Amino acid sequence: MRFAVFLSALLFVLGCGGGGGTSTGSQVRELGDSCQAGATSAVLSYSTRWGSSPSAASQVIQVVTASGLVVRSDSIDRSGDAASSLEMTGVPAGVYELRVTLYSGSSASGSILGASSQVVDLCSGRLSASTVNSSAQRSLEIRPQKAELREGQSRRFVATARDAVGSAVFLPPGSVTWSVTGGLGTMDSSGLLRTTKPGAGEVRAANSQGRFVARSPLTVQDFVPVRTKWTILVYMNAASDLHPASVLNMNQMETVAGNPQVRFVVQWKQSRTRYPSSSFDGVRRYLVKPDSTSAIGSELLDSDMVDGQGFAVDMGQVETLRQFVQWGKTNFPSDRTVLVLWSHGNGWARKPESDGRAFSYDDQYGTAIQLWQMQPGLAGLDVDVIAWDASLMQQAEVAFEVRKLAQYVVGSEESPPADGYPYDRVFRVFRDGPDKATNVLCRAFADGMVASPPYATRKITQSVIETAQLEDLATALDVLGLELQANVGSLSEAVPSVRSLAQSYSRNSVRQYYDIVDLCIRLEADARVPGSVMAAAATVRARVADAVDYERHNAQSPGSHGLAIDFSPGSTFSGLALDYGLLELAGDTSWDEWLKIAP
Repeated sequence: MRFAVFLSALLFVLGCGGGGGTSTGSQVRELGDSCQAGATSAVLSYSTRWGSSPSAASQVIQVVTASGLVVRSDSIDRSGDAASSLEMTGVPAGVYELRVTLYSGSSASGSILGASSQVVDLCSGRLSASTVNSSAQRSLEIRPQKAELREGQSRRFVATARDAVGSAVFLPPGSVTWSVTGGLGTMDSSGLLRTTKPGAGEVRAANSQGRFVARSPLTVQDFVPVRTKWTILVYMNAASDLHPASVLNMNQMETVAGNPQVRFVVQWKQSRTRYPSSSFDGVRRYLVKPDSTSAIGSELLDSDMVDGQGFAVDMGQVETLRQFVQWGKTNFPSDRTVLVLWSHGNGWARKPESDGRAFSYDDQYGTAIQLWQMQPGLAGLDVDVIAWDASLMQQAEVAFEVRKLAQYVVGSEESPPADGYPYDRVFRVFRDGPDKATNVLCRAFADGMVASPPYATRKITQSVIETAQLEDLATALDVLGLELQANVGSLSEAVPSVRSLAQSYSRNSVRQYYDIVDLCIRLEADARVPGSVMAAAATVRARVADAVDYERHNAQSPGSHGLAIDFSPGSTFSGLALDYGLLELAGDTSWDEWLKIAP
């Protein structure tokens, strides 16, 4: 598991848009547009007239990005007043949806009386916006005013009812209906368009009485995949307590997304059901775009992804991972591909406190992907690099399980900090030198982790494994396992001693993970260990050196050499043996037989 330690729950943003006021120039910026220049933060002055709402009514005011991320949220109570106002300061400059919900009771209690949405352009640094609870609707506007999209792309539209002086009017929930002509896609009740085929048509918004209809011309172009040098596929399962780090990592990717030959494609999940402070709810896909602000300026490719029953996609299923990899490789083909698996991890084993296994824990459903599902689940979808942005995954058991899926496996023997990879440091090397050899570029994962200042006092390990060398390592481990079994009677003191001294990783009553090389060095140095075991251990060390293409660690994990293994005593392993037996390393070597009897 990446350690979920945060100083605060930070909210970040995405995108830009105008409305509820006049843009400072002739340009009309739409939701999702970027601010070209000017202020980096803004003040939103909000005012409302309560009209006939109850004297105890209240409102929740949210500033929301194009992808649905809530940047800022506030509330006001009527307290019998005819009008109220507030100022939201320090909002990152951008174009947003201003979403206001009117409640019958104080502090957002009671029933929902109405809702209002409008696009607000905060690129100039300050804007005033107003709402009114009134039946005097005079118009219905739609934003964007027109849209040009690619086939398969999503876009959120906003409908605003206005009165005669331009204030946004509260409408009963669900009173705006959406449609798209020409069979170009589908619209949901929130105004999200998913395009399905090329052509020309329009998006329409209408109120429930049909009195007002707003139209936005729509053009959908064919999506033509373009081949590049690199595609970085990031399977970011943040339906966990790691969700704040996912926003940080997206921002880091955006700072180094400037080379069109190195593309980041992200499938990103958060769950407000389990973690209310999550910045959005559901599963989305993004093509990462350059952005240097704390906002998320990436291109939203798909939003609110659901399964066949209409529920948010479960990212704790290997089939979901397969669909993402297949979709990413088809739509964003490249000469070389990195698959980043972003989540909590637990090495080869089950998570001790649940039935979850291995990695990609989706806390909305209590699921996780089993390590032994990877080879059959991703067969035929080979990538060049698998990078584990998760804890404890750089193990012989793990690497051997995925050896047929990638040329290189990158990861940590340790449990890294919650923020995971410093994506800006790592992928700056890919951006600036995409033609370099794959293993040379992979070294940036290790160098970036060790060089990250916030990680100086944390346990940091990172290595690059060449999977072509793992068969020879497995053969050496098989021999060592056999020698340990044959000499178990003389190892009752030496093995526990070696175990107590060797470099371990997040050791507890279940996890007994140790650096392979450090184990072997200590076996070879212990006079109580028979010579045949020492010789076998020396061979294992040599094969690990062949397999580990590059390794870095800091002073907090001094005995690290790039690859760990389970070295449990038999009393611990007995409860894990059935699971371990599902691993390919267990099937191809005698290591599990040794663990069953290890002192």
